[in-house]
Amino acid sequence: MASVPTSYGEQLKATLSSMRLWFRFIEFDEPVKTVEQAAKKVQAEKIAKSIVMIDSNGEPLLAVVPAGNLVSHKKLKELLKVRDVRLANAQEVLEASGYPVGGVPPFNKIKRVLLDQQVLHDETVIVGGGDINKLVEIRTKDIVTSLNPTVNDISKNVSVLR
Repeated sequence: MASVPTSYGEQLKATLSSMRLWFRFIEFDEPVKTVEQAAKKVQAEKIAKSIVMIDSNGEPLLAVVPAGNLVSHKKLKELLKVRDVRLANAQEVLEASGYPVGGVPPFNKIKRVLLDQQVLHDETVIVGGGDINKLVEIRTKDIVTSLNPTVNDISKNVSVLR
């Protein structure tokens, strides 16, 4: 009998293992809530955020963007041909993705994934690791081949990370 994952990080590890993908967890002693905190252990330029959003039809979507960027609501609305998009609240994030705010990885329950083309610049990317004190490094190509995201320019740079 398979063991039941005891944490969101374990759940993610089981998912990635079952998909036979390469991954490497990066654990922190405290919650990682900012890029600056994460940058103590990893290259900030390699981090991508997985942002759960809700469109004007009430449908969830996942926007994966470089950590130094913000999701462009305008670009998403045009791309999706919807009236509006908004950030999901904490309960919606957990319900839609299966992960809590701060730990959402690209590999989750949301099937409509939009990936900012800038994320593809490196061979690997560092993303949410399920739990708020974990990140996970995965191959960029695995996001593309496993999730079949819509790849486009969906963000705006607001950071001095680049």
